[in-house]
Amino acid sequence: MRVIHTGHSEKLGLQTVTEVPAGSEARPTLIACTVATAAELPAVKVLSNSFLANHPEARLAAQVVGAPPENTGPGLVTPADLGIGPEELARLATGCTARQLCGLLRPRLLEQLLGQRIPVLYLDPWVQVLAPLSDRVLDAVDRGPLVLLPRALRPLPDDGLRPSPAELLQTGVFDPGFLAVAPGAEPFLRSLEEQLRRTPDAAKAVLDTAPALVSLDVLRDATINLSVWNAGQRDLHRLDDGTLTVLGEPLRSVHFEGFDPGRPWLLSAAFADRPRVLLSEHPHLAELCTAYRAELVRRGHTPVPVRYGYGQLADGTPIPDELRADYREAARAHPGSVFDPAGRRAGAEGQVNGTPAGGSTPPPAFGPDGGAGFVEWACEPVPGLPGSTRWAAALWRGDPALRAQFPDPFGADGTAFRDWCAGSGVATGRLPVPAVPYPHADAPVLHDQLGVSVVGDGPAAALLQAAARASGLPTATTAGYPVVVRVDSDTPVPGGRFVVDYRLDEGAAPDADELWVPSEATRAAVERPGGPAVRVLPLPVPERDAHEPDDHEGVIFGALADHAIDRDGNVLGAVSAFLGAFTERADVALRIAVTGAADHPEAAERLRLATAADPRVELVADLGPVDCLISLHRGRGDRVAAALAEHAARGVPVLTSDQGPVAELFDKQSVIFVPCRTGVEPDVQAAVKLLRALADDLPAARAIGAKGRERLATRGAAAIGDLMRERVEHAYRAWRARRAAANPSPAVDPLKALHSAKHALLRQPDVGTASRTPMAPQLRKVVLRVLDHYDNHMRDVLGSLVDGVERTVSDLVRRQDELTTGIGLGELEVLRSAVEHHLERQDQLADQVLGLDDGVVRVRADMAGQGRRLREIEDAVVAEAAKRSKQRDALAQRIDKLAVALERTLDRIDTLESKVVEVLRERDTRLDAGTRAANQAQQTADALRRVVVREHERRNGAVPGVRSSLVLTDVGLLRLPSDDPLMLPILSSNGVWEPELSELIDSVVEPDGIFLDVGAYVGYQAVRVLSRFGTGGAVVAVEPCPSARELLRHNVEVNLPERVAERLVLVDAAAWESIGELAAQPALTGGVSVAPLPADAGEGVTSVRAARLDKELEAVPALQGKRLSVVRVDAPGRGHRALAGLVRLLRRDRPHVFLEFSASATAGFGDDPVTVLKEFRIWGYDLVPVPTREPASPEQIVTAMEGMRSISLWLRPRPVQAPAPGPQVAVPLRQPADQAI
Repeated sequence: MRVIHTGHSEKLGLQTVTEVPAGSEARPTLIACTVATAAELPAVKVLSNSFLANHPEARLAAQVVGAPPENTGPGLVTPADLGIGPEELARLATGCTARQLCGLLRPRLLEQLLGQRIPVLYLDPWVQVLAPLSDRVLDAVDRGPLVLLPRALRPLPDDGLRPSPAELLQTGVFDPGFLAVAPGAEPFLRSLEEQLRRTPDAAKAVLDTAPALVSLDVLRDATINLSVWNAGQRDLHRLDDGTLTVLGEPLRSVHFEGFDPGRPWLLSAAFADRPRVLLSEHPHLAELCTAYRAELVRRGHTPVPVRYGYGQLADGTPIPDELRADYREAARAHPGSVFDPAGRRAGAEGQVNGTPAGGSTPPPAFGPDGGAGFVEWACEPVPGLPGSTRWAAALWRGDPALRAQFPDPFGADGTAFRDWCAGSGVATGRLPVPAVPYPHADAPVLHDQLGVSVVGDGPAAALLQAAARASGLPTATTAGYPVVVRVDSDTPVPGGRFVVDYRLDEGAAPDADELWVPSEATRAAVERPGGPAVRVLPLPVPERDAHEPDDHEGVIFGALADHAIDRDGNVLGAVSAFLGAFTERADVALRIAVTGAADHPEAAERLRLATAADPRVELVADLGPVDCLISLHRGRGDRVAAALAEHAARGVPVLTSDQGPVAELFDKQSVIFVPCRTGVEPDVQAAVKLLRALADDLPAARAIGAKGRERLATRGAAAIGDLMRERVEHAYRAWRARRAAANPSPAVDPLKALHSAKHALLRQPDVGTASRTPMAPQLRKVVLRVLDHYDNHMRDVLGSLVDGVERTVSDLVRRQDELTTGIGLGELEVLRSAVEHHLERQDQLADQVLGLDDGVVRVRADMAGQGRRLREIEDAVVAEAAKRSKQRDALAQRIDKLAVALERTLDRIDTLESKVVEVLRERDTRLDAGTRAANQAQQTADALRRVVVREHERRNGAVPGVRSSLVLTDVGLLRLPSDDPLMLPILSSNGVWEPELSELIDSVVEPDGIFLDVGAYVGYQAVRVLSRFGTGGAVVAVEPCPSARELLRHNVEVNLPERVAERLVLVDAAAWESIGELAAQPALTGGVSVAPLPADAGEGVTSVRAARLDKELEAVPALQGKRLSVVRVDAPGRGHRALAGLVRLLRRDRPHVFLEFSASATAGFGDDPVTVLKEFRIWGYDLVPVPTREPASPEQIVTAMEGMRSISLWLRPRPVQAPAPGPQVAVPLRQPADQAI
């Protein structure tokens, strides 16, 4: 709850930002206000001068957002005046644009000004007032506390001109630049502020829905706020005296929303293209624009833009709007955020209760650190977007040109966008240097060796990483090895890897080379022709400590509810089986561990409703120890199998569906299988029977659980690691083959060397080689000539040999090429995989055949039992048919008798209906006659009332010097001030005042006691109690207002006999805690309101005498010896001060006290309402609200008064108990009885 202070700064409506002097110092009839930025200060001055020139009796307050500290003056309101501290303002200014911050502060300013109980009118800074608005505004607020003004009174045509109908709907039907509020609109203003804190652009939505939320009046006046939205529908005409009129009435105000003094040829610069209103076609409107521009220039407008104080950092870097939105979202995630009212209340409560309020919000840009913390936060990377900064991402989102130039700024276009940020972005001042995005981290280095990288998060990834370590292979959690196993995620993997997707119940990603699944059932379901190869790698089962049954009564069954796989998990089937098995047993319970409820609320609500009616079913977050686990899942259920294995590894007995991966994981000795109908649907009736059997034989169930634990011991990380090593080696060979095929070595002709050797046979010997032997060249020639025949022969032989070798090698190369291109390594791997698949399939079929044999045996046994039961049923049917034949005859006779009785009953009903109709007709006739008589009596009573009042007026006349009106009440004819706004209307229409309080006073007042009426006003209660006292008791009336005292004396003299009237003692002073003088001012509810007289009060201040009532009553001789019986105090906010001056008599006589208590008025007076109420209890009184008649604590009363003006409290004296005897005290202790609060 936010406390709105009623003590207002004199800035709030009591001074103006205008050169027009105030007309008078009287209380204003209307307060106007506006919220603007420093750049709009000339427009604010034009608004202020034009408004006050037409409303000299009014006042205007303005709040300038983001103005320098030296820009203060008369009528300028600061955020501190509205209760907004520097830290809160810094956070709001960081998360909101200038226009959003102005809109957010507007409801707070309106609510603060409403504390003066005067209608408040908000006007946009760009409004110029041409004629008085107060008569229309005050008439409208009389019809509702909220007044809205439509932008247009007729639909805009859809003709392609702007503004268009779509833009009107998008901007809002009601004009936010004209908003009038009166007392009673405070809840709406608080709701508006809270909504704007959550969504600063929600003003349009809140105003459009206001008619459904609050009583309001829509001011359909064409003379108010002529603007770009309606100028085309409102023709202007000028009279002879120069007055501009619309529809024959003077134009009252113009809203120059969007007007740019630098472009005065446009009514609104926001609609420069295809404007609906052209100033050249509307000369009177053009004159208004010209005059308004001249006024702006005269009030200080210049072409030089004015800097917005919260628009940039200390170094001048502007803050992008999208970054402000990111700041709001980040701040809203922390408790106590200024952008989340609910979180602020929760955070405040946490701090009050001593609990931490959570993490702190990001630092603001305008805090004591000069924005250093904000820049550090803005330069952090966006979560989930590496290589980015919040500032750069916000800048990109808010700039269409950047989005078109860099479609993927932190991906494919990351380098170019980073260069732009470091160059043009920093040079133009659009982002600071630390906000430039940093380059991506390089991909992990690829190690060309046998190893495996397991990437991913979650339990499945942790189990596979453990299996990889147990396999003996080199492992990593980054993509550093050729084989990358990606577990249940789509994490991008660098190129050049062999990607294996390990999925539970899902298919592979498009970039996967292989798919590993935990079971054959999943493999058969996800394997597709043309897709990646699918291989089975069971999920390791972690080691768990053995389950130790705890000591608990009855049997506790457990179930798992994973709402992410709600249909496959079928937890409702387990609930149905449990409820069907144990309809009446109270010693069984079902405990369901629930996960994923927040992400799947529909499934969670369905489970909650299904289990809400049975207290034996408990929904928990942690399963805890159970005697048996139930799972009637459907489909493949790899996730279900993994969850069941985790519990079965501890030795918990499991009852589960006989299908899918669970059937592969367990056998018939290690779990209790429930048969399935139509392939996937578990048989609930069979589950019911099995549950009953398990509940009756827990030792057998625990033995099955122990066998399940032994079976899962073979599925540990070491066993799965060996299989994983085989799968990784196979994938590594495939990766090497693919890599070799992608990077082939240059082809070399294997016959090249042989061809070179063949050419050597054609060489001739060189006879000219130098030698030491004389005539060596000639000798060589001779030898060659001699051996020429033999040489040719040898050449032919060697040539034949080389040709044969060449043909043989060519044939070998050809055959090798055929072998390579025919059945290569790739097909060999495929054939090997197919052979392995067929071997595994053969083993599976063999297991199924064994299972079928067992099934045949069971079916034969079941058939024999069914035959016996069928014969028993046939015998029972024959006996039942004979029995029912006799029952049918008896039933036919009974039906005949009932038919006769029914006919008689219908006859009696017809007779009774006739009588009822006749009785109702007579009742309606009597009721109509009684209604006419009552109306006639009411008219007669009203006529008699008027006759009595006129006769009394004629005989007695009015009280001299006091304007009063005569009212006939239940205590007689009373005169009240004619300007009384509260009591006079109620007594005029009802004739009674506070009947519940009057009845309570009558029940406790003593006939011979004293009735003290503080704030007696015109003496309604005084006259009423005197008429009941007669001459026995006495009435003391305390009233400081002279006119009210005169009316009180007159009312007593007129309505009571003289002897009774003498029992009235009238005190012409204000009840207070001390004697002196008090300042007095008229109260809204009649009479005067008093306050301590300031030390510097001038002579013109109205003052009244202040008196302590205990001394006043003791000084009256006629009251001596009488006991104070009842005290009534009607002075909200001052009653405790009046009672402080009576505390001595309160403790002596212990009278009943009826106090009109106002927490807000007490706090505004400077006193703590809780402390005041606690002091009453110290005096020996119980605090009893009159409406409830039940005692309450001070805190409860103050909390219950939220939104209430005041409440009637009954200070009921507690019974005084005799003190217990104790030791005598030598020195008597004394405490002053008249101590003030």
